[in-house]
Amino acid sequence: MEPPPPLHPQSGAPKPEPGNQGASAQPGYPGGAQQPGYPGGGTPQQGYPGAAPQQGYPGTAPQQGHPSAAPQQGYPAQPGYAGGPGPQQGYPGGPMQQPGQPPQGGYAPNNQPAAAPVYQHDDFRVGHAIAYGWDRFRLNPIPWLGIGLIGLIAWLVVVLLVNTLEVRSLAAVLMLFAVAALLVWLLQAAMIRGALYETDGTPPDFPGFFGFVNAGNVLITALLVFVACLIASLLCVFPLVIVGVLCMFALHFVIDQDMDPVNAIKSSAQLVVRNALQVVLLALAVMLITFVGALLCGIGLLVAGPVSAIAITYAYRTLTGRLVVTV
Repeated sequence: MEPPPPLHPQSGAPKPEPGNQGASAQPGYPGGAQQPGYPGGGTPQQGYPGAAPQQGYPGTAPQQGHPSAAPQQGYPAQPGYAGGPGPQQGYPGGPMQQPGQPPQGGYAPNNQPAAAPVYQHDDFRVGHAIAYGWDRFRLNPIPWLGIGLIGLIAWLVVVLLVNTLEVRSLAAVLMLFAVAALLVWLLQAAMIRGALYETDGTPPDFPGFFGFVNAGNVLITALLVFVACLIASLLCVFPLVIVGVLCMFALHFVIDQDMDPVNAIKSSAQLVVRNALQVVLLALAVMLITFVGALLCGIGLLVAGPVSAIAITYAYRTLTGRLVVTV
């Protein structure tokens, strides 16, 4: 077979000059000298790999304002940014607050909360106890007068029954006496409960006087104290007074600390013995106030009773080291 004829260049195409084959081809074609910026030859253009890096690209000198660059002239590094976390200037140790807002964790000066009750822990003084009883009574007189009226009405009912009924049997006498004693003990416990509220800084309303839940222990304690006073009265008047003073705070321990009757009487006696002079002076002052209140046909007892109850409760709280709210 004959070889195919050689291909001739198309019409109009330039023929290569003899002896100049292998020279540089047209710029940008393979095999020839490459224009700048192409791989393999020439001066690389800016922005291509291998070229001199432009400003702002990796490996170049950092422009102003980029990371790792030096701070711009006239703009020093601000506190709290580069270099680690830290409080902003003017707010040491805490978050930045908006101008005009109150400090966190409190109230604005014009929106302060209501003042909490102020408690005191002073040495006991008889004059201070009586003054405290009067101040607390005059600030909350209506409930105290109501509880006093109940006591006065109960006393009048007992007197009326004794004078109108012909009580001849011993059983009837004992029954009448038991009812009267029950009313007196419950009234005394109610006044102690109200006085404890007063020393706590919570003036009681009328139902609050009967807010004790251990009425059984109250009655048993009162019965034991009555029996002790009855036995002491058989000996002489003076032992009766001693027993009465020793048991002055027995119901306070039952109502306030929920003690059983025996421990309450024991705690009261120990408290009186440790503070004998102050307690005796207080007992004399209470007797004087009660006597003056009874001079006006018993009407003054409506004031003398509450003042004395609050004063004795103040003494109990102070002598036992407990806090008492100020007036």
